[in-house]
Amino acid sequence: FPENFNYPYISASITEFWRRWHISLGTWFRDYVYFPLGGSRVKKKSRLVFNLFVVWSLTGIWHGANWTFLVWGLFYFVILTLEKLTGFSKKLGAFSHIYTMLLVIVGWVVFRSNDIASAWNYLKDMFGFGALPLYDSTTLFYLSNYSFFLVLGIVCCFPIIRTIRKRVDTNKPIYIIISGIILILTFLISVTYTIKGTYNPFIYFNF
Repeated sequence: FPENFNYPYISASITEFWRRWHISLGTWFRDYVYFPLGGSRVKKKSRLVFNLFVVWSLTGIWHGANWTFLVWGLFYFVILTLEKLTGFSKKLGAFSHIYTMLLVIVGWVVFRSNDIASAWNYLKDMFGFGALPLYDSTTLFYLSNYSFFLVLGIVCCFPIIRTIRKRVDTNKPIYIIISGIILILTFLISVTYTIKGTYNPFIYFNF
């Protein structure tokens, strides 16, 4: 299978994020919608904006007949248009990653919400403008019970394993044995938590 996710959470801009996230989907829209419209090689900026608008409107609609998906698509249309026209994300320096992750998180809230009102209320609570406090006993509960997976998720967001594989001889028996043990343990832990928790399929199985 071709690589479909290339460590998107190390991105320093939304443009880079979408080069790394769901590569097959992005490639399809690029080859069959964006390029036929003229891509970014058009002479007028207004035409570039139009091309991006069409692509991201269709990307949102592709995910489902819900206003949240369309708003999600238009959300990225606005950000990507600003990045392409101004290049401001390159000027953020060390803050570029924080900027990217903040916008990605906001985007996921809209994407996963049942409706616009729910997304808005969730975002208000996230940033301390809603009815819920930023920090309470529930926060402590989730942090203490899922800290292992939080740390594991953060580690797996970085190409650490890929870097190690490039520096060691992957044909050595010890490497094969250790890799097998890690894969088996990861599989068993995943199955255990899947059985204990509520069934929650991979989001893209819905599309």
